[in-house]
Formats: sequence, C-alpha cells, structure tokens
Amino acid sequence: MTDEKDRFLLDRRYSAAFENLEDSVLADLASALEGDLKDGFARIIGLAEGAFDDKATLGAAVREGIAKRRMAHDAGVILAEPCTQWAIEELGDSSEDPTLDELNALLPRAIEKFGLEAVRLMVIQYSRSLKGFRELVASDERFAMGGTAAPVVVLEKDEAEQAAKREARKARKAAEAAKKAKQSGSRR
Repeated sequence: MTDEKDRFLLDRRYSAAFENLEDSVLADLASALEGDLKDGFARIIGLAEGAFDDKATLGAAVREGIAKRRMAHDAGVILAEPCTQWAIEELGDSSEDPTLDELNALLPRAIEKFGLEAVRLMVIQYSRSLKGFRELVASDERFAMGGTAAPVVVLEKDEAEQAAKREARKARKAAEAAKKAKQSGSRR
C-alpha cells in the first residue's frame, strides 16, 4: 500500500473519530498537551492566541481548526501523543510491533490514565502499520471505525491473480494497438 493511500485511510479514520467526539472531550485532549506539543498543535490548526484560556470554547475552536485546515490526521497524532509516549515506555522493546495480547493488557491502564478517546486516536495512528493494532481494530468494537464516513475495507489480493490480470491487460492493449496500426496502414 502506498503512503498516499495509507494517509488517505488514516485521514478518514481520524475524521470519523473527530465526528464522534464532543467539544468538551476535544477541549480536554487539547488542554492535556504541554509545551511544544501544545504550541505546535495550536499552530497547525490555527488556534487564536489565548484559545487555551477558555475551555468552554476551546473544543469548538479545535473542531473548526481541524475542519478548516483539513488537519484531522496531524491533529489526531498530536492529541494522542501523551498517550502514545506512555504506551511506548510501558511496552518497552515490544513497542516496535506489539502483539494483540500485549495491547489488550496495556489498554485498561491507558484508558484509565488518558481516557478512551486519547487511546482511540493512538490506535488509529498505528492501525495501518502495526499488526497488533490492525488486529485490535478488527476485534475490539471500541476501536472500530465509526461516524458518517463509510468504513474502508482493504482487500487482500492474490498476487498471481493480479499478475494474470496485468498480462491480459497488456495483451489486450497490444492487440488494440496492432488493430489501430493495421487500420491506419490500410487507409494510406
């Protein structure tokens, strides 16, 4: 799968996740950011100076910034970063590609510490690249894609079948080109 396709699929998953978050939850996630993360987040979604000072309007401002700048993917990664860093530390050497069992052991503590929404954003981030996270998305309803965006199913294709289709397409194009050449040769 190409990087563009992965990015597209992740953007859709993040957009669906943000559609299901209440403004108060967005405000909580944004308020939990510190230092450079908070500054970077404010910059990428275009928050006005002082936006973090009024938690009552912060969630709506975050939602508007994400939508206006089409930054669901980047916003999701940053909002999940505190949870992600904690999970990496907890998983240790397994953090490179944790198993489903390791993730299931970690999730209750992560949810307790950061909330289900932050964990969901972290899961989305790795749902295309790490097998344990792909299995988690497929097996745990809490992390299934929701919202109005249609679920995206990536089909596993048989490589031999795909090669046969490519060869048939090449042969068909060659036959069409030969037919065209013959027709243009007979007109002269």
